[in-house]
Amino acid sequence: MSLIENIKNKIGRILLKKPVNKQNGNTSIPTFSQIQDIGIIYNADTKEHEQEINLVANYLREQGKKVWMMGYVNSKTLPENKKFHISSEYFWKEKLTFFNLPDPNKIGNFISHPFDLMMNLYFEKELPLEALSTLCKSKYSMGVEMPGNLAYNDGLISLGSNRDIKNLASQIVHYLNVINQK
Repeated sequence: MSLIENIKNKIGRILLKKPVNKQNGNTSIPTFSQIQDIGIIYNADTKEHEQEINLVANYLREQGKKVWMMGYVNSKTLPENKKFHISSEYFWKEKLTFFNLPDPNKIGNFISHPFDLMMNLYFEKELPLEALSTLCKSKYSMGVEMPGNLAYNDGLISLGSNRDIKNLASQIVHYLNVINQK
């Protein structure tokens, strides 16, 4: 990454701290049965990631959930092999502000949709992914435990060495199934 990109990312991270909507631990944890609308944010650079995300989304739909996916492609333009679907969108560098933050005017309704759960299914420390996770209007958000991730997640999952998307998603679902059991 170039020096200019590093400076833009540093400024982007500073700007991102201002609009953070997370309630600093005051968010009630929903049970899986309470959740209806789920947003999934993921890194769409590899075909393997996309296949795993589609498997997760299909499983969640089988459970009666409405699922929308937003994948980030680290490219100036959207590659030809990426196709928009009714519940699956992408954003790429052209859809970012100068400071590498998602531009709400170019992203669409994903940022403003009131999701019950946001699943941050990525392992990379990429500003556009983290920023979208922060800017989305979700009641509760979960992702993998990494330094700094609590800033835009309400709950974190520790995976140890088994760090793959399906495992992360299954751990999130498991956690939400067993939490608040009476």
